[in-house]
Amino acid sequence: MHPKTIQKLLTLNQTFYDSFAESFSQTRRPINPGFDRLLAALPGTPVDLLDVACGNGRFGHYLRQKGALSRYTGVDFSGKLLQIAQEMTGGTVYQRDLSQPGSLAELGQFDVVACLAALHHIPGRENRVQLLQEMGQRVREDGRIFLSTWQFMDSERQQRKVRYWSEIGLSAADMEANDYLLTWQRDGFSYRYVCMIDEAETTALAQAAGLTIIERFRSDGREGNLSLYTVLQRD
Repeated sequence: MHPKTIQKLLTLNQTFYDSFAESFSQTRRPINPGFDRLLAALPGTPVDLLDVACGNGRFGHYLRQKGALSRYTGVDFSGKLLQIAQEMTGGTVYQRDLSQPGSLAELGQFDVVACLAALHHIPGRENRVQLLQEMGQRVREDGRIFLSTWQFMDSERQQRKVRYWSEIGLSAADMEANDYLLTWQRDGFSYRYVCMIDEAETTALAQAAGLTIIERFRSDGREGNLSLYTVLQRD
């Protein structure tokens, strides 16, 4: 993907998350059912957590409520969502562009590195592999990486949000496989870039990043299967 296209998509998503931070955060207050299975997959408790693309910090908040959180570090590109995450978790947060090399540098080592409902917003497959590699560098040898990706194309309800790239001045030729433009229509209208990362692509990304899948399952949403969760460890 051309760097200018990547930057346009990053700006599109950052504008959305900054403009709709409060509205988006309210839709993400309820705890996902999949979090309970991630709790069972922790490598012991309490854990030091690095929450990559943390949004409003709800996974850290969930672990803290369960008495399973020792230290929280959140990273995201939206300053407004980071403010909410800091309030919800009481942890430390950093504003960084996760599409760039070294975005997780100098943060230390963690028992768990999570990237939940976020990898699909990183434009460019090479950038997604790079981020997963950096997540592997941040997790301790006996730690776990938690990943979840949105399976929106498996839902007719979610498919109705798909729009044409021409609406934002791009074309399908500018994009990679399984890239989509979706709308947001709660408290206003906006667009988001999303890549459909299914089980096969998750496997390929893990292999490219030097990670081993030890468990995966589907959960969440009205259908009960809108999130694909993957638990990984370093090779």
